[in-house]
Amino acid sequence: MNRPINKALEGALDRYFASFDGTRELAAELIAKRKHPTEALILLCARLDALASDAAKDDMSSRKAFTAFVAAHGGHRDLLNSVSVGDLYYELSYHRWLLEGMIPSPGRLHVFSRLNAPILHLLDEAGLPLTLKDSEALLDTLIRICKQDYRAVPGNRVTKPRVAKIAALQNVFVKRARRTRLKRFADNLPLALAPLLERMKVSSILYERFRSESIHGATVILDSRRFFTEKDIYWKTLYSPFYGRFELVEFPARFLLLLLERCIATYRAALVARGKLPPDIHFYAFPSDIFESLDLLDQELLPEGGRVRFKTNR
Repeated sequence: MNRPINKALEGALDRYFASFDGTRELAAELIAKRKHPTEALILLCARLDALASDAAKDDMSSRKAFTAFVAAHGGHRDLLNSVSVGDLYYELSYHRWLLEGMIPSPGRLHVFSRLNAPILHLLDEAGLPLTLKDSEALLDTLIRICKQDYRAVPGNRVTKPRVAKIAALQNVFVKRARRTRLKRFADNLPLALAPLLERMKVSSILYERFRSESIHGATVILDSRRFFTEKDIYWKTLYSPFYGRFELVEFPARFLLLLLERCIATYRAALVARGKLPPDIHFYAFPSDIFESLDLLDQELLPEGGRVRFKTNR
């Protein structure tokens, strides 16, 4: 039996999602003409971020809101929730090169930027002594496991997977580490690696390296030809004189446009099924009277609030 149509809800959703039509049309035009790749990337990432922000609770971080939203509504849940092992390999290799500066003396850690945080967590929670030698052994072992079991670098067998679920990857690291000199510390790896693996999820990379850099950074390095011609995500080969060749995941324009379109379609269907509107969408849809159709407001997403202290002049 079909549910009756709620005209007020449908009208509100029409008004809200119509605001994304211009972005979709402009992005499609830029893709067809293969012009202005950075601007196309900014448009698509910004609108995905806007959807995610409007759908999230007030106290949820923008990163968590974005990654959860695109995975739930973008049609690629398994892929977006998986770790790009090539990116993980790069992160481990980069910090292996940086270790001498991060551990200036035994027991001391030096932070160069917030991007070091997951590696610092790994070094601290793995249980090894905080010395340069022990930390090098730890990262060398993890790097070797990435290359043994996954298509982490150019030239690895094509039958090896490029992505892996977090739990599966943790199990591989523990299993392999038990066969090395680090076997006493193998069981510490799932907890020690957790923040790093979370940051290396495909959805997190989309947020950090594409959404954040395109919106907040001055420049974004894109292969314009592949950005406009590829239809699915791919891995771009790069080279460092310090740690050789490596591969990083890339998101082409067509993939991002389809991701946006799927998010709009599936999220709208979810809102219709729920029969409620998040506060930001409700306020957008009823701008002249915020008290109109309050029965459609999803009050579970409203901030909890609390006491407010006022200072008085005496």
